[in-house]
Amino acid sequence: MSKKSVVDHYELEWKKRIDENGNESFFNYERNWVLPPFFKSNEEVLDLGSGNSIVGEYLVKKFNCRVTALDFSKIAIEVAKKKGVKGIVGSVEDNLPFKNGYFDLVFWGDNIEHVWQPKLILKEIYRVLKSKGRVIISTPNQAYWRYRLHSLLKGELPKTEGTPNQPWEWTHIRFFNRNILNKLLKLCGFKEINFLGVSRRRLDRVLLKIFPDIFGMIMIVEAKKK
Repeated sequence: MSKKSVVDHYELEWKKRIDENGNESFFNYERNWVLPPFFKSNEEVLDLGSGNSIVGEYLVKKFNCRVTALDFSKIAIEVAKKKGVKGIVGSVEDNLPFKNGYFDLVFWGDNIEHVWQPKLILKEIYRVLKSKGRVIISTPNQAYWRYRLHSLLKGELPKTEGTPNQPWEWTHIRFFNRNILNKLLKLCGFKEINFLGVSRRRLDRVLLKIFPDIFGMIMIVEAKKK
């Protein structure tokens, strides 16, 4: 697939999402229910692979942060700008157009599973973060017990997007659990300081606090630049 085809795909995807969602609320997505305690006031934040930057809008309004959103989609960035977020159209897999040590926080939400070079991107995140700056990453948790059971019974990776497409059509091309993501973070100079599993299923919620890396359908990792 050419770069133009990828861009066209995301433009169509974001046009569809914006038409369907209208005025989307931050708390519509279950991942966002647990995010507020991770945030701090008055920070310089990069919302990486931002989409329409619903997280960036929340940080601007509730935490008085200065947020820059970067995404492939011109349509999504146009919407982000209307929310009070500075928007830049670009690819997360290119060198980030920011100087060294510029940001206090990089929020990288639900994007690492879509990219070819997560190691190179994390090294760029490391570069643009201030000393002891933080990165927050959210991604599907391949160690989630239902996904493990599906793999055992079906002999195939589960469809973490929740769509009925074939494996060769999936938009997820990387698969992480806590251990794998930790190895990658350490390799790029980060140290995990917080981990949460997220699921709204009743059984999962009971056991999340004890075994977050097994009963979290989504995982959120906060890591600090060493």
